[in-house]
Amino acid sequence: MLTPKSCRILAIAILTIIAAAILYTFRDYGVTWDEELQSRYGQAVADYYLSFFKDKTYLQIFNLYLYGGMFDGVAALLDSFTPFHIYETRHLLNAFFGLLGLWGTWKLGRFFGGEGVALCALIFCAATPSFYGHMFNNPKDIPYAAGIVWTLYHMSRAYVKPTWGTLVKLSIVYGLTLGVRVGGIMVYAFWLAPMGIVALLPFLKYRDFKAARASMKNVWNAFLRLALPVGLLSYAIMLFCWPWAQQHPILNPLRALHEFSDFPQDVEVLLDGTSYRSTDLPWSYVPIYFGIQLPELLLGLLAAFAVFSARIFRNFNTAQKQGMVLLLMTSGVPVLYTVLGHPALYDTVRHFLFIVPLASILTALGAREFYTYINERLGHPAKTVLAASAVAAGLIFLTSQAIAMARLHPYEYIYANSFAGGVHGAYGRYESDYWGSSFKEAAEDLDAYVSAHGGIPPGKIWKVAICGPWSSASIYLPPNFKPVIANEPAQFFISTTRWMCQNMRPGKEIIRVERMGAPLAIVKDLRDGYVYYDGNKDHRNEPPVLPP
Repeated sequence: MLTPKSCRILAIAILTIIAAAILYTFRDYGVTWDEELQSRYGQAVADYYLSFFKDKTYLQIFNLYLYGGMFDGVAALLDSFTPFHIYETRHLLNAFFGLLGLWGTWKLGRFFGGEGVALCALIFCAATPSFYGHMFNNPKDIPYAAGIVWTLYHMSRAYVKPTWGTLVKLSIVYGLTLGVRVGGIMVYAFWLAPMGIVALLPFLKYRDFKAARASMKNVWNAFLRLALPVGLLSYAIMLFCWPWAQQHPILNPLRALHEFSDFPQDVEVLLDGTSYRSTDLPWSYVPIYFGIQLPELLLGLLAAFAVFSARIFRNFNTAQKQGMVLLLMTSGVPVLYTVLGHPALYDTVRHFLFIVPLASILTALGAREFYTYINERLGHPAKTVLAASAVAAGLIFLTSQAIAMARLHPYEYIYANSFAGGVHGAYGRYESDYWGSSFKEAAEDLDAYVSAHGGIPPGKIWKVAICGPWSSASIYLPPNFKPVIANEPAQFFISTTRWMCQNMRPGKEIIRVERMGAPLAIVKDLRDGYVYYDGNKDHRNEPPVLPP
């Protein structure tokens, strides 16, 4: 098996390869449904600071003032120094936040299980398409996920030795995380919970009230010396990142928390072929979507963690036990809340992406314990076979995931595993391109199609009706195309396949953006006598190929 040193070298190599892939592919990703608003909010946040807190345009951009401006504001400021379009700048920055999340997954994995577990956790997280695909254009959930995993790392380190250096790092990371989404405030309570558990252990074990009181006094002193300074500094950093919260530093964060606890977004969502309102979902929504979007191997090894959890926990030292309680609460309580509380949800489980790095660590621990359990019961020759089988299984997993992600690129986030019938089987039963980022490819193909067939007559403007995210298409259309509302007269029609939007208007299908048998965007020619175009050849007088 691999030595700790070789595991570390491999992990660094993987992170380097991913960084290179980011630089090579970040321009491939389209603008998402929310991104135009997010970009405007970021510029408004930047203007607020550049005007020395006078410009409050951020209040006029939908409800985005409820979110901290850490990522969006930085992206707007960074855009002044890059040669890219603002959306490309955002995608590049977003991807490097995702890379930070992967690095944090490796670091936290080392805390719990050493180099081998850390390497496996990194691989499992990076090979989860729903996480990797979101790395490029999800400005809320990926920076938040990266912040959560680093926050948990420093909180866990504080259980070992709460040096001032650790506490300052924790305060900065945690404050910036809250500067993305204030819901992360729950993690502070989760951090304190293991301290209380440790204090209560003497009473629970020996019914020793005197020892319990002494322990509680120590915990109270630790709270005053350590946790309280972290809380105050983190909160101050959060306020610095969040213009709206600065107006009422206590009330406005509480208002945002109340708003998010029952978010009033009422849209139609798909779950196993049935349409629901996002405000009236079954309890199984989040578990089912995790069940179809995580790779099968991860689900199996999560089950292995559950089976061997007592054994794993028994082998931890005190700080690791506290860190594991923190990790399990951070990943489990939000899901439990959705099961019991039925909040409004949509866009599958993108709001819960912070769970993927944490689940990857649990998966890696489950893999190690499962391997150790079998290895202890085998003779020497069989142990060699087991080791070779484990390496082969890992390579097969990596290869299959790499192939799937390459085939889906740049829409890795629509991945569905075999439990949903793959991406093709999931189409029409589960959400796929809810971001609308496939409009980039659809718009570019439409431009190529028109150019290949004579172009637009000089002085003419052709209208393109859009059913879906307006800016996701319009930004990629040349000036002689005019985007219009979906039901207005137009020469062409671009639609997402979400909510079966492509059926809104009749016309000849000329372009289809699809991956692994699932259509993501459709372009129709609303005029007579035009041809079906797939980017390679014309199909004159052939009927359009309709979605399965």
